[in-house]
Amino acid sequence: MADANIILGLDIGDRHIGVAIGNLITRTASPLSDLDNNRSLPDAILKLYHQYSFSKVVIGLPVTATGQHGSQAHKVKDLVNELTDQIPSEIIFEDERFTTRSAEKILRAQPHTEHTIDGISAQLILESWLARQP
Repeated sequence: MADANIILGLDIGDRHIGVAIGNLITRTASPLSDLDNNRSLPDAILKLYHQYSFSKVVIGLPVTATGQHGSQAHKVKDLVNELTDQIPSEIIFEDERFTTRSAEKILRAQPHTEHTIDGISAQLILESWLARQP
């Protein structure tokens, strides 16, 4: 059974998907290991679901600086549409503008971290959503 306080965050890229896990009570998120964006993705997400019992998945939507949905946003939505029947949780899109740039700054400040830019981006996307929750 899903835990209403546990939320999964995803930063979907063409080859890799950054993953973070967050908590509504503490409003914190932490990066997990990246996933490969391939045919095994649904199984990998289900494995995460069984491990963490998340109730929602917050997915970064790459919006342009002017607020438009470009080709990358359409790729993300297409992938999510393919996964919707296979993910037993509510899916929420979150504007991910500037998260990669922010993640790069974090990595420069912490050069010996084990986390990837994709994982930190997923963490930032999830933290942004968590910060706005009542």
